[in-house]
Amino acid sequence: MTSRRLIRIKVLQLLYAYSKKEGVSQAETERDLLKSIEKSTDLYYQILLLLTELRHKAFLKIDAAKNKHFTTEADLHPNTRFIDNPVFSMLSGNRKFKSYLLNHPISWNDNLELIQFLYQRIMEHPIYKEYMDRKEVNFEDHKHFILDIFTEIITQNDIFFQTLEDINIYWNDDFELVLGVVYKTLKNLKEGNTEEDNIFYAIYNEAEDLDFAKTLLRKTILEQDENIKIIDKYILNWEIERISDMDKLIMSLALSELKHFPAIPIKVTLDEYIEITKTYSSPKSGSFVNGVLDKAVAQLKENQQIRKTGRGLME
Repeated sequence: MTSRRLIRIKVLQLLYAYSKKEGVSQAETERDLLKSIEKSTDLYYQILLLLTELRHKAFLKIDAAKNKHFTTEADLHPNTRFIDNPVFSMLSGNRKFKSYLLNHPISWNDNLELIQFLYQRIMEHPIYKEYMDRKEVNFEDHKHFILDIFTEIITQNDIFFQTLEDINIYWNDDFELVLGVVYKTLKNLKEGNTEEDNIFYAIYNEAEDLDFAKTLLRKTILEQDENIKIIDKYILNWEIERISDMDKLIMSLALSELKHFPAIPIKVTLDEYIEITKTYSSPKSGSFVNGVLDKAVAQLKENQQIRKTGRGLME
């Protein structure tokens, strides 16, 4: 998933809520949109924090074993490779990471059972045993181990996703994009990274994506009646039960994007909203939306309401 598709989905969801609630202002809807976009970044740091919490859990286990009444040789001289993994330190010690956690309500304190659950799964997994038993490891080995537990254990677990949904129900749409950015962050770590380095990635392009989101929301709200008139003109031959409010809203959103973003090719816009339709409307809505939008595009072109420049000239 691209950041732009996620923005389109967020705008669609807020427009749907806006259309169903009385007394909600455009300004309030815009604020909700910006909050929703910011929450995607919260999810990014929430997942990175989870990794450091797993290391902390391992540290507590080792410390508790050393302080038992009856200790074994393994208790007193444990293999500390896991907690010594430099990737954990790069994350937890990074100045930007600490600053973000300080200024945002991100924590796993209310979900410590997930930390325990994932920690146990890691300890039992062959990936962990192979890593801990190696005679020697270099930085790339440490990093690939973290990538392996992230992709093979954490993100393969339904309880992980369910817990995140319980924290914020709207994160469900963010998973695909944010998990990809987390993976990119871990993969691109370098041995010489310091606490001052910016090792993190933005989920969105702060200037371009936020402007795209606000403009798309505003234009669709302002042009809703105009867009619906165009849509109604081309749905006369369709079965009325196949036409939902969501279908119309998706098409209205597409029309406003076609009119107001000259650098986005027509084909890109149409493909994006047809894909969104497959998830957020009925199974048969894709062909319906595609057919109506094709005719609407022809009208907008004829009326010179679609003017593409630069990259947007590509069909």
